[in-house]
Amino acid sequence: MLFKCLLPLSLLIFCITTASAAIYIPVDDDLYDLLFRLEAEGYIQSGLLSTRPISRREASRLIEEAENNAADLSAYRREIDFYKRTLLDLPETDYAKVPEKIYLEYLNASADPGPVIYNREGDEYKIHSNARLGFSALAEFGNLSFFIDPELRYSGDNLDPVFERIYGVLHVKGIDLEIGKDSQWWGPGYHGALLLSNNAQGLSLIKITNADPVQLPSIFRYLGLFRFTFFASRLEEERFVPEPYLWGARFDFKPNPYLEVGLQRTALLGGDGRSEGLGTWWKSLTGKGENETGVEAGDQRAGLDLKITLPFRFQPAQIYYETAGEDEAGGLPSKWAYIAGIYLPRILHFDGVDFRAEYADNHILGSPNVWYTHDIYRSGYTYKGEIIGHHMGTDSDDLFMRMEYRLPEISSSIALSYDKERHNLSGSAKETKDEFLIGFRSFLKDNLRIGAEFKAWRIKGAENSGYENLLYIYQIFYL
Repeated sequence: MLFKCLLPLSLLIFCITTASAAIYIPVDDDLYDLLFRLEAEGYIQSGLLSTRPISRREASRLIEEAENNAADLSAYRREIDFYKRTLLDLPETDYAKVPEKIYLEYLNASADPGPVIYNREGDEYKIHSNARLGFSALAEFGNLSFFIDPELRYSGDNLDPVFERIYGVLHVKGIDLEIGKDSQWWGPGYHGALLLSNNAQGLSLIKITNADPVQLPSIFRYLGLFRFTFFASRLEEERFVPEPYLWGARFDFKPNPYLEVGLQRTALLGGDGRSEGLGTWWKSLTGKGENETGVEAGDQRAGLDLKITLPFRFQPAQIYYETAGEDEAGGLPSKWAYIAGIYLPRILHFDGVDFRAEYADNHILGSPNVWYTHDIYRSGYTYKGEIIGHHMGTDSDDLFMRMEYRLPEISSSIALSYDKERHNLSGSAKETKDEFLIGFRSFLKDNLRIGAEFKAWRIKGAENSGYENLLYIYQIFYL
C-alpha cells in the first residue's frame, strides 16, 4: 500500500525541480569512502548516500557543504583536492573528456579466487595471472550525457573485451532518464546489500530518478529531502526461465539531518512462457498474488532501511539497519533478512583511524534456502550466475570488520579487514569461510593513484580447507 501512495508522489518532482543532472560516479569508486566519513562526522547533512550511484554534480555539492560546515578539513584536504581536480571539475558548458581515466589492474591467485571475489561487477578471475586494462570517457551536450567504460580482460588463456558501463542520460526538469548498462547499490551497508549491489555485473536497464534530493511541497515537507529511483531491466536468456523482467523502486527520505530512511522493492516477472501482460505488471507493482495459484505476479522482495548519524565531538558514529522480506504473506513482506552495522569515522581523537563492523543474516528458521531462490525462477535472484543482492547467497550469515589508518602527510592509507561467512546454516554440511585482507593505497602527484591488496582465506567444511592467498595490484591514471 505504501508503494502505491509513493509512486504518484514521485511525479511531483517534475513540478518542483529545474536543475540538470551529470554523469554518475560508479558505485565502487573510492570517493564514496570520503563522503561516508564526512557525513558520519556531521559535515555533510543533506546527502542521501544510501542509494548509489550519485551524480558528479551532487558529489561536488556535498563536498562544498562539508567545506562550509567544517572549521578544519586538513585531514581530508589532499583527498578532497584530488577528487575535485579529477572527478568533479567539469565545465558548465558542453564538453567531452576522452579518455577521462585510464586504469590497469593485475591480480595473481594461488587458488581459485572465486570465494573471495565479490562486489566486482560480476568479473570472473581465474587461478594465477589476471589483468584488466580499461578507460572511461564522458560527454555532456545540453540535456544529454554519455558515459562509456570499456575494458580488456585477460584471465587464463582468454582475452575478452567488455563494457563495464555504457549509458546515456536525458535530463528533463530535474529528472534523469538513464538508458544503458550500469550498476546500483541500494541500502546503507558497506560490505553488502540485500536487494541491489554491484556483486553481479551491471544490468541493461531503463532508470528514472531525481539525481538531486529535493524538498517536497505542502504537508510532505515533513518527510524532508526526497529522492526516488525506478528501473526496469530484462535478464539474460541463458537461465531456467529465459529473459524475465526485473524491476525495482526505491524512495529515500531525510526528515532530519541525522536520519535517513529508505523504502525499496524489486520483483521478477514474465519471461519465456509466462504472462507479461498489463495485468501481471499491475499485480507485481501492487504486490498482489505472489503465492496465489494461477496468478503470475512473479518473485517479489521489499524492505526498508535506516541510517542514524551521531556526530558527537568526542566520538562520532553512524548506525544503520536494513531489513527486507523475500516472500509475501497477507499483502506484506515475510521471511525477513537483515543487515546491521556501525561506523566510526575516527576513534576518539585519532582522526586518521576509522572502524566499521557489519553483520548480515538471511537464515530463516523453518524455511531453508528461501532467500534468492524461487520454485519457478529456479536460476534465482541472479544475473549471469551472480547474486544481484548480498554476495553471501542463501541461508547464510556474514560478519565483516574493517579498520583503515590514513596517513594524510603522504596521502596514503592502510586498511585491515576480516570477513567470516557461514553457508548452508539449515543443513548438516555447513561451510565457513574466514578471509583476511591488508591493503594499501596512495595518491601520487596530481593524477595518479596506486594500490595493492593481499588476501588470505580458509574454507572449512569444503574439499579445500587450507589457507590460500590472493594478491592484486592496481593502478589508476587520471588524465
